[in-house]
Amino acid sequence: MTESTLCPVMFFSGKGGVGKTTLAAATAVHLARSGSRVLILSTDPAHNLSDVLGVPLGAEPRAVEANLEAMEVDASAMFEGLVAEGQGGAIGSMLKLVSDTPGVDEFGAIEVLLAVIERADHDAVVVDTAPTGHTLRLLMVPDLLDGWFGTLLKMRQGIARAGRLLRRLIPGAAPADGAQLEAGLLGGQQRIKVLRDQLTDPKRTQIFLVSIPEAMSVLETSRTLKMLQEHGMPAGAVVVNQIQPETDHCDHCQRRRQLHLAELENLRQRVGDVPLREVECMPRAIAGADALAEVGRLLWGDREQR
Repeated sequence: MTESTLCPVMFFSGKGGVGKTTLAAATAVHLARSGSRVLILSTDPAHNLSDVLGVPLGAEPRAVEANLEAMEVDASAMFEGLVAEGQGGAIGSMLKLVSDTPGVDEFGAIEVLLAVIERADHDAVVVDTAPTGHTLRLLMVPDLLDGWFGTLLKMRQGIARAGRLLRRLIPGAAPADGAQLEAGLLGGQQRIKVLRDQLTDPKRTQIFLVSIPEAMSVLETSRTLKMLQEHGMPAGAVVVNQIQPETDHCDHCQRRRQLHLAELENLRQRVGDVPLREVECMPRAIAGADALAEVGRLLWGDREQR
């Protein structure tokens, strides 16, 4: 596997309630109807993607319409299945402990993400993430795993020596295959390195930060953007959602629009050269592929935005 064989990835991140899942799904539908083979993958335990698309989703890709598949990662369910396979023994107990560990969702999500982009069955993978903190942890997992693999490789000789001692102490003990262990660790390390390289390559990965034109959301988006830049993560654009539309018959709505425009300008100053996309508040709930396609056209149509 080389980096050039991996599928491009588009992450959507933002606070809860900013419309991140809707915009991710709208992007996926827009790309699919433009002729690309697209998989949209949700790593959000809330599983809002099923509601937005209007179809039940699970751990395997499901066809939504032509060129578009969707799935939802459930890391807890993944580990529960592994615990059941352990049949309550030591391995099962260890896996149960892992499943209760904070951050297990990110590890499960990164494994599923790596598997789908390695298969390269799609022209693009759109990832609808859980709220911002989850996204940042998810993007840091490859660095963490790379460090773990490095540590384990350094420990390999000690593990092999322990295996030789075990065979002397316990006649008939299974031989420890140090070469096989090393090959497995090196393979895992290389796999993670390729993913890490992709996640920092703006030609292969883009992260879209979804915000709303309100002070707290603008501040969080600014902080997140700074953190991404510090870690070399490529921000594709900042998307400002739920902007109050222009009106001439509602004083309250017009005042709200002025507040939104002020925060929009504040955010524009903060993001610098990162592209800024704008989406006005819709008069109805967005659900189903046709409604999402319209949002996708508004978001990614030909009109220039800054």
